[in-house]
Amino acid sequence: MAQRNIDFGSFPGDPNADAIRTAFDKVQQNFTELFNNKKEQVYSVNRTPGAGIVLSTAPTGNVVVNAKIAQVRIQSSTLDLSVGIPGVGSQAVITSGAVPIFINLPANIAGVSNIDLTGTLTANTVNVNLQINGNTATFSGNLTTLTNLTANNANISANVNANIVNANYLYGDGSNISGITKILNGTSYANIPAAGGNLDIVIDANAAMTVSSTGANIAKNLGVAGITSLGLLGNVKITGGLTGQYIRTDGAGNLSFSTVGDADNVLYVSKSGNDSNDGKTLNSAKLTIKAAVAIATPGTNIFVKAGDYTEQNPISLATRVTIVGDNLRAVTIRPANPTQDILWVRPGCYVTGVTFRDHLEPSAAVAFPPTGAGFVYTSPYVQNCSSITTTGCGMRINGNYAGGLKSMVVDSFTQFNQGGKGIHILNSGYAQLVSVFTICTTIGVHCESGGQCSISNSNNSFGDYALVSDGHSPVLYTGVVDNFINGAVTVSGLSTRPKVNNSFQFDGDVNGTWYTVRKASALVGDVSIVEFDQPPGLYPAPGAVVRFYQASFISASGQTLEYVGTGTDILTATPNLGGIPIQENEVVQTNGGIVNWTSTDQFGDFRIGEGLVIKEEAGIIEGPAFERGLFTVLTPYILALENN
Repeated sequence: MAQRNIDFGSFPGDPNADAIRTAFDKVQQNFTELFNNKKEQVYSVNRTPGAGIVLSTAPTGNVVVNAKIAQVRIQSSTLDLSVGIPGVGSQAVITSGAVPIFINLPANIAGVSNIDLTGTLTANTVNVNLQINGNTATFSGNLTTLTNLTANNANISANVNANIVNANYLYGDGSNISGITKILNGTSYANIPAAGGNLDIVIDANAAMTVSSTGANIAKNLGVAGITSLGLLGNVKITGGLTGQYIRTDGAGNLSFSTVGDADNVLYVSKSGNDSNDGKTLNSAKLTIKAAVAIATPGTNIFVKAGDYTEQNPISLATRVTIVGDNLRAVTIRPANPTQDILWVRPGCYVTGVTFRDHLEPSAAVAFPPTGAGFVYTSPYVQNCSSITTTGCGMRINGNYAGGLKSMVVDSFTQFNQGGKGIHILNSGYAQLVSVFTICTTIGVHCESGGQCSISNSNNSFGDYALVSDGHSPVLYTGVVDNFINGAVTVSGLSTRPKVNNSFQFDGDVNGTWYTVRKASALVGDVSIVEFDQPPGLYPAPGAVVRFYQASFISASGQTLEYVGTGTDILTATPNLGGIPIQENEVVQTNGGIVNWTSTDQFGDFRIGEGLVIKEEAGIIEGPAFERGLFTVLTPYILALENN
C-alpha cells in the first residue's frame, strides 16, 4: 500500500485539516504496514552529517544501500549476505560508486552466491576468512587484508586489473580465478599472467617458499626469485620433456630440459650416493664401487669421487671396465675381507687414481680372478695408484689364471707394503713395469715358476730383497743331443723351434748347470742348431736328453736399489735409525731364474749385472766381465812382448 500522509491544513484551525483521530489512524496504519512487510527494520539511525548510517542492532531483514556513502561498517558475529533463506540466498549487491567500502568482517562469511563489488573490499580485523560458495563473485577494485579467500565451486573474476592484497591463503576448489593481476603479501607477490603469459613469484629476501602438494603440476614457465629454501613435501611435476632428460639452467635463470647430465657407459660412485640409484650422474651416484661394477658392461667408465670406501671384496671387473678415482690421495679402497683380493681384473681393464689399504697375506690389491680372466690380448693397466699395507701384495700376476699374453701393465704404482711383496709374477705370467716404487717389502719384484717382467725407471728402497727371480716353468718341450759344433749344440727330436731366453739342462749333468738359448735355427725336420750363453763344463754324450723350460726372468734397466736388506719396518730401516744395507740382497737368482739388470745403489755405484761395477767413490771399474774383457785385449800384447 502507499504511504498515508497527514493533512495539517493551511493555517491553525483549518477546518479542512485531518482530525486528531484521523491523523493518528494514518500513523498507526503506516507502522502496521512497516512491521508486517519486514523489509526495512531500523533500530537506530545516526543522522549526524558525515556520520553515515549505523545499524546498532542486528536486523532480521535486508539492508539495501543505493547511495554514494563514505563507508559501511557491519559488526556481527555472523554475516550472511543473501535474499530469502539465510545461507542459501541468491544475490546480494553492495554498490558504492567510486568510493571504497570498508567492512569489519567477522571470523567467517559464508553462503554468498554472487557479490558485485565495484570498489574496494577491505577487512580490518585479524584472521578474516572470505568464503564464496557457488556461482560468481565479481569485483573491479581490490580485495585487501584477507587471511583466507576461498572459492568452493565458484568463479572469482575481476572486471579490470585488480589485486588481492595481503591474502595469506588463496584457495580454489573446482573454481576459476581470473582477471587478477597480482596477489600481494607485504613486498612478496605473485603476478597473475594474462592468457599464455608467465607466472612470476617474488618472495621477500630470506623468506621460504614451500610447495606442499603431493602432485604440483606446472604446465608452463616457473620464474622464482629471492627464495632461500624451497621445501617440497610431495612430488613436483613439471610437464614436458622426454623420459631420462634433466633440467638445466642457462645461467640467466631460465630452465630447460636437456639430455646433458649422463652418458652411455659412464657411472659415478660417491660417499653421498646410494646403491639403489642408477649411478648415471653425480646426483644419482652409487654408494659403493662394487654396486657400480655389478651393472658395468664392457667399455664402462666408473668415476669414483673422493672418499674412503670399504668394499665387499673381491670386486670382479668385466672386460674393458675402467675405474677412475679423483686421485690417489683422495680415494681409498679398503677390503671388508682383508685376506681376499680387492680387485679382479680382465683384459682391457684400467684402474687409476686410487690407494689400496689394509689387505693382508695372501691377498693382493690387483689380481686375475681364479676362475679365469680369459684370453689376454690387451693387458689390464694400473696407473697412478698406491698399495699401503703390511703383509698384503700390491699386484699378483698368476699365469695359470689367464690365457694369451697372461700379462698386466703398470705405470707409477707405489708399493709401501711393510712385510708384504710388491709385484709378484708366477706361473709364466708377464708384466711390463714402469715407475714402480717398492718400500719396505719382503721382495720388491718377485718372478717365479716361469714368471717374467721388464722394469724401467723404478726404485726398490729398504725391505729385505729387491729383485728375485727363482725357478722356471714345467718342461715345455724336449730334444736329443746330436753333437756339438763351434759352441753350439745340434738338437733333434724337437716338436718346436727353441725360443730365445728359454732355459735348458742336459740330462746327466751332475752339476745341474742351467743354459740360456741365445739363438736357434729354424727346424729342419725336427732338428735345430741351438746357440747358448756359455760352454758346458762337461759335454754330454750324443743321445742325451735336453729339457727346455721358461725361466723366471727379470730385465731391469735404470733400477735404483737403495738400502736393500735393511728390513720391512720403516722405523728401523732408514740409515739414521740404524738400517744396514746388504748388497747381496739387491738381486737374487736361484734355481735357474735370471735377472739382467743395470742399477745404481745408495753409494752411487753403477752395476751392469754381476760382471761389472763402476765404483763412484773410488773411481774404479771392476768385476769378472771387466777382467775377462781386459784380459782378452791385453793378452796379444803380452805375448808379443814375450816373443821380442
